[in-house]
Amino acid sequence: MDYAKKFIVDNKPEVTFPDGLRDDTKYTFSITYTDQHSMNYDQFAETTRDIILKDGNSLAPYPDPQGYPELRELISERLSALRGLNTDPDSIYISGGAGGAIENLLDIFLEPGDTVLIEEFSYLGTLAMLLSRQANVVHIDCDDQGIIPESLEENLAKLAKEKISPKFMYLISVYQNPTGITIPLERRKQIIEIAQKYNVPILENESYADFRIDGDPLPAPMYELDDQDSVTYISAYTKFLGCGLRIGYSVIPDAIKDQLETIRFGTSPSQLATMAAYSFLKKHGYDHGLEVEKSLMQKRDAMLTALKENFPDTCEWTEPNGGMMLWMKLPEGADSWNVLKTAADRGVKYNPGGLFRANRDRNNYLRLTYSYNSPQEIHDGIKLLADIFEKEKLI
Repeated sequence: MDYAKKFIVDNKPEVTFPDGLRDDTKYTFSITYTDQHSMNYDQFAETTRDIILKDGNSLAPYPDPQGYPELRELISERLSALRGLNTDPDSIYISGGAGGAIENLLDIFLEPGDTVLIEEFSYLGTLAMLLSRQANVVHIDCDDQGIIPESLEENLAKLAKEKISPKFMYLISVYQNPTGITIPLERRKQIIEIAQKYNVPILENESYADFRIDGDPLPAPMYELDDQDSVTYISAYTKFLGCGLRIGYSVIPDAIKDQLETIRFGTSPSQLATMAAYSFLKKHGYDHGLEVEKSLMQKRDAMLTALKENFPDTCEWTEPNGGMMLWMKLPEGADSWNVLKTAADRGVKYNPGGLFRANRDRNNYLRLTYSYNSPQEIHDGIKLLADIFEKEKLI
């Protein structure tokens, strides 16, 4: 079979990635994997067995288009108790991870050439989706409290003069990926007000809200602050229970339910995976959250200590109160993009700053994740990374 003329060739967008990004390494500081050291697999096996014995006959037919009803009910309860977000199960759509929820929304919102607003640095997976769909990506300036309202208004006013109405704004409002920023309450209200003024929907991703370690309580979700059906809420249990499960969900405003339902037929995630997630969360969700918090605290502290011991004062990094990553700034002119392959060959990976930018610039920044390796491995890996950066004259 000759496939040479079967694939898309015209206007196929090129999304570039650095060499070494997909290499296997001992020290993986480049992916927000589930914290393997906090998961009780015996409990997970037990609760999965229990739900199959109780509700195994639901595996025979195709799943509910919105996903396992019992899990949607539990999500509604957890959102109310843990995030103060009030919704009903009929507004919740289970998906294949947060990425699956986002992809469903892109299917109903986005056409090539459409304009989308994102943060100054934005999650590489979502950004790759946008670039592959040939979106016109506009980065909005951020500070240590997230999107700067004045920059948002300035960009929207400029686009309005050009008769461009962005399809939506995408942001991660809690422990933002990659910077770790959490948008405070008053800033959230300002962003919503500006978005409503210019008729720009907000896709709010809170996938890291389950990973608070310390610091102040989290502010209310933007979804709960909104009064005009302008915010769609996205989250996931992918990082909480296992990346292999890929269970995410969205809370959909009534205004876009009908549109979403037109593309959802036959695309529900695994019924078995959602049943297993439900059963474990129902019985062990709270205690598991405490174990995750304790484990991530040890790993975060290990990384902060290792950075302080091995990197010079010319480098800066965040000290996160939650999430799975920290954000690092190297001296001006440092190029973390082209050094990644050298680091991967030595056994350590990170994410260059350019991965979080549409035009792949700002590579004197990088993201380091701490969720996967043990505290001792983190110490060893950061020491190795500092040695590589010193030899490559990045620090």
